[in-house]
Amino acid sequence: MLKITREQMDDFRQRSVRGFQERMVAHLGERFPLLSAALGGQGVTAMIEKGLASAALHGVVKEKDVCRLIELLCLVRDVKEGEPGWMTQVLDLATPANISARLEQLGAMASERLVQAPEEEADPAQKEAAAALSSGEARPFDERAGVEDPVTPCPAAPGKKRLTSFSS
Repeated sequence: MLKITREQMDDFRQRSVRGFQERMVAHLGERFPLLSAALGGQGVTAMIEKGLASAALHGVVKEKDVCRLIELLCLVRDVKEGEPGWMTQVLDLATPANISARLEQLGAMASERLVQAPEEEADPAQKEAAAALSSGEARPFDERAGVEDPVTPCPAAPGKKRLTSFSS
């Protein structure tokens, strides 16, 4: 029988997070080129780390939901400070069952706030982010997998033994 130690699982978890961060950097570069150029490599990494911290704080675990949260943080874009209070209020009301809907609600609220902002306040990178988020493009992240979860259960019929697979 194969045994995996806690240290090995921690290593798998760290690799999973690093892999997510690398995919997220590429995704943000493709989806928000102006924003990525404005922030630079370190700024994009800081935005992703801020998003991961916010996701952990609010119990957001699915890759696609964490991706959406990071995209929203890019839209409101404030690397130094925490998330805006209106975002925190909505996320505090979220449950695991409705987190995706809450993130979509936040997307609509963020776009509305950007539209209501005076023209001189909105920079081109924010406009680009708002347009990209409203396009409804699919995200290249897993619906089931958690960001820090290197091991996900394989789908199995009820009553059958479950296997485990490692996500890449």
